[in-house]
Amino acid sequence: MLTKFGFKRMRTVDYLPIIEEQARELFGEDADLSDRTPLGKFIHLQAQQRAEDNEGLEHVYNARFVDTSEGSPLEANVMRALITRKRWLKATGEVIVNLDKGAKINIGDLFRTRYNVYFKALEAVDAVEDGNYRLDVEALEYGAIGNVEPGDISIIVNPQSGINSVMNPDAFFNGQDEETDEELQDRYYDSLGKVGARRVESIEANVLDEVEGVRAAIAIENDTNVEDAEGRPPHSVETVVLGGLDEDIAMAIFKKKGGGIQAYGQKVYTYKDSRGIIHEIGFTRATTVRVFVKVYIEKGKQYPLNGDELVIAQVVKYIGGTYNDTLYPGVGMSKDVVCTKAEARALSIDGVEDVRIEFSTDGFTFEPHNVTIAFPEVAETDESKIEVLSLV
Repeated sequence: MLTKFGFKRMRTVDYLPIIEEQARELFGEDADLSDRTPLGKFIHLQAQQRAEDNEGLEHVYNARFVDTSEGSPLEANVMRALITRKRWLKATGEVIVNLDKGAKINIGDLFRTRYNVYFKALEAVDAVEDGNYRLDVEALEYGAIGNVEPGDISIIVNPQSGINSVMNPDAFFNGQDEETDEELQDRYYDSLGKVGARRVESIEANVLDEVEGVRAAIAIENDTNVEDAEGRPPHSVETVVLGGLDEDIAMAIFKKKGGGIQAYGQKVYTYKDSRGIIHEIGFTRATTVRVFVKVYIEKGKQYPLNGDELVIAQVVKYIGGTYNDTLYPGVGMSKDVVCTKAEARALSIDGVEDVRIEFSTDGFTFEPHNVTIAFPEVAETDESKIEVLSLV
């Protein structure tokens, strides 16, 4: 039953005295209502049925609220905050196979880890010469079970002549289990906290997650009543972004900034909502610091034929930028580029015995020192700015 405190579920023991009182009014005070008589058995059945119906009504009532709903009703509730349940995803990534000339990898060929997580080839490879070849693979099973560490995929299922070895140079992290009701509820309430007290983090996350092509984003809030030292007006937030389209960035900020907060920045996008109200949404474009790299390598016997390309790819992934038409976020906004971290990436390639890395921001003066990245700057490189040389 519905009370001022909410829904109070009635059980069989609650209904029995009510129905028994109704029976006595109909059949007299001396009516035998024990469970040994047909009338008593019928009363017990009626009380049980009403209790079951009341349980169903309780579920209907609870389905209105995030913390008491489950399944589809819960998904409908969190959709009001534009949140959807995370579904099952298979992990995907890249492996390197060592092939003899003439050897073939067919679509669907299997590889596995030592702990029996299987992956299938998503593309075919025909080896035109001895060496290492890269190909994309996908886990056979859905879920986080396919998220593996570098080097975990090492076994060729049904080995064939000319296929010598397989390994994954990078970790796989995009496999995903379906979100449980409890996890979905936690994420919903966490999002509410970000919209309020953690507005800055909410804006950053929305720009990074929802806007295609964004490499880095950072939001800075001035929640005082006066202009701050950098010229931000009172009660404003400035979002500095690298990449993405102006309109998409502005709308991602608008959705999360909150009422009464000015979206400040060097660029201003004008948006008219469904009521005809015009909103000016500002943000600032980050500047890029071009980083040129010389990688000096001592090559061992296991150094692959395409080792230079693998080294360049690892350096781009660390610093950030474009390699093979893929954009990598890299170190991020206002983060220094560190020599030892780049060298560690190069050392992850088989056959690299020793390495020294030198950086330059002008393409002429190279030094084995870190590159300092100020605010609001982002480091950026690409394969044309990286040179692999022999370490003497």
